[in-house]
Amino acid sequence: MTKHVQSAWGPPLAVWLPLVLGMPTSAWAQSGAPAVFTDGVGDAAARRTDPGADGLFDPVLHPPIDLHEVHLGTWAPLAPQDDLFAGSFSASGEFVRLDVVLEGVVNPPGIIDYDEFDPFYFGNRPVFGFVEVDMDGNVQTGGELNQPCYRYLANVARFGGKPARLDFQDRVALDASACTDGFGVPPFVKRHGEEFHLALLDEEVEDDSIEHVTGNSNHIFEAGETWNLEGRFFHRAHGYAPFSEAFGGGGAGEYMPDCTMQFRHDPAQNVTWVSLVFPLTNVGAGLSTACPPEPMDHDSSNQASVLEALTDLHDSADFLAMHNIHLPQQAIIDGWALQDPTAYLDPTQWKITVLLGNSYSQPDPSGYYLVWTDIYPNPLRGDVDGDNLSDALDRQQIQDYIALHDAEDGQVDGAAVVPDFGPNFSIFDIDQNGIIDATDVLLVSTPGDLDNDGDVDLRDYSNLLDCFSGSNVSYADANCTLADLNLDGDADVQDAGLLIGSLSGPAG
Repeated sequence: MTKHVQSAWGPPLAVWLPLVLGMPTSAWAQSGAPAVFTDGVGDAAARRTDPGADGLFDPVLHPPIDLHEVHLGTWAPLAPQDDLFAGSFSASGEFVRLDVVLEGVVNPPGIIDYDEFDPFYFGNRPVFGFVEVDMDGNVQTGGELNQPCYRYLANVARFGGKPARLDFQDRVALDASACTDGFGVPPFVKRHGEEFHLALLDEEVEDDSIEHVTGNSNHIFEAGETWNLEGRFFHRAHGYAPFSEAFGGGGAGEYMPDCTMQFRHDPAQNVTWVSLVFPLTNVGAGLSTACPPEPMDHDSSNQASVLEALTDLHDSADFLAMHNIHLPQQAIIDGWALQDPTAYLDPTQWKITVLLGNSYSQPDPSGYYLVWTDIYPNPLRGDVDGDNLSDALDRQQIQDYIALHDAEDGQVDGAAVVPDFGPNFSIFDIDQNGIIDATDVLLVSTPGDLDNDGDVDLRDYSNLLDCFSGSNVSYADANCTLADLNLDGDADVQDAGLLIGSLSGPAG
């Protein structure tokens, strides 16, 4: 499979590589190769959200969700009315295929509700979260107005920095207060830019919605099994709903069609593929039901497609403009009045963000159930200003923050305590332990320089061995934070591998 990886701050290779090769972009798209977005293997790290950040979470019994790749492309099923997932990527296809590749056996999510808490009903490693898709490449259109705190922009800083995407610079939450700020107050976390998202939630997953393609047909998803799930998993951005003419799915203005999502574990690679195949056009919708295509009618309860959903955005925005209706949050859809929906049907040109996690072992009465464990795109550790560097400017910002907030806990001790840590966080808390101090400053340096002498050598490796705890086992000594190079809460072979890769020898 040909890979072209989207940069965290620029367009995917499919945009500029054809120009380098002297080949038109359309010709590259016609090759049929999907876009492949690659995440670091072994970088999953628990980011707690409960008050006190001390909820029961067992990373051995319930290993963190670890994202490997996301694939996006135009798909041609061999027999769409029978099996959407058997086919090939092809520029002539009438469907989009979205694949999320996860490490190990990962099962569908169970119920996360205080009165009916059963997140591990389908297995001990449920995946929760969102894959957000920006189809028009415009962060001014689309987003989440009501619950932005469950999305990428509101949580990426928990993973050690700010992503270097230029269009996200004024949109990343530096702490949890951004989730409750007004629509027009920066950072604009509600203005993410997504048109659709794959929702990996418990609302739609029930026993009677599952087709056991392979396996023993019990309710536990196991190694080597394949399940097809029916439900409303592919949602158009909810921020559009108040201004849209759409109907037939969810509430007024929502576009939430029925669709099929597949969980498939590949024993040879020991990865789980979570896949969605959905019509790009109503021609595809007709093919999936062996019926003629229906006219686009804003109704997601009959033949539904990406084109129909985008056409509804254009028509709705055009209506608002013609009638001079001006509301502040309407800005989320206004740009679609000037867009041609047919220009955004090449999935290899779409941008994505991913936020994934799994569940605490028991419910929290405050309603915090999820532990975030992996994201895409990742920030550079310690890059608090989003310039794709972890350097002296970032260290200075952390030191300035400590100086400003040091006394707020009643002590002047060179440390700033993050208030309400768990639900709240701070981008300056690089190791995400609830305290911003000299360790966070030291983490903004050469990864692996455990003794802070300006190099990575065998003394640093010896220090790491002294801290070695093993995978998913917390190190006992708080001074071992610097040995946790991937900030996943332990010091293990993955950290040793990162340090070895950074060996430079003693400074001269």
